Amino acid sequence: YGESEGYPSQSGITKDAQAALDHLLQRKDIDTSRIVIFGRSLGGAVGAVLAKNNPDKVSALILENTFTSILDMAGIMLPFLRWFIGGSSAKGPKLLNCVVRSPWSTLDVVAEVKQPILFLSGLQDELVPPSHMRMLYDKAVEHNRNCRFVDFLNGMHMDTWISGGDRYWRTIELFLDQYSPEVQSSDASCTSEIADDDKAA
Repeated sequence: YGESEGYPSQSGITKDAQAALDHLLQRKDIDTSRIVIFGRSLGGAVGAVLAKNNPDKVSALILENTFTSILDMAGIMLPFLRWFIGGSSAKGPKLLNCVVRSPWSTLDVVAEVKQPILFLSGLQDELVPPSHMRMLYDKAVEHNRNCRFVDFLNGMHMDTWISGGDRYWRTIELFLDQYSPEVQSSDASCTSEIADDDKAA
């Protein structure tokens, strides 16, 4: 961005995210035991890696409209390549996977995240198929009981936080209240909430 030199890469962005977290952990004006990562779209892929790599430093993870992998997205954006490229759940020979420098395999990463995870999915997402968020949730709950999935009927890729209205913010508030260090419970279970007609609409 801006006048930055070089080019973006998965390793570089991961290092930047880690540096940001390390900076927060050194601050004296915040409660560093309650750091929650929020990531939308590509930010969710970055956030998932950061949470996985810092199980004792990050208390929870929130993902919104995030893809299963860049490899899967390549097959969606370029349908004629779908048989030759894809993530861990894709079928086919995946002959072109080697040319993707930043695969961002979020589907594999969420399986290793130990912290509570909130999945926020906009069902009108025009970029990332909502099925990707459901796949991420399904993968996570195989290993992590402290998860919640909530979808929003009118949510698009970048405006779910707007179209979701009060319900969107209430969902996040309840998740944070439940999984703050003071009230965290080891026997909390995963739940999935199906979209209604977004009561704020």
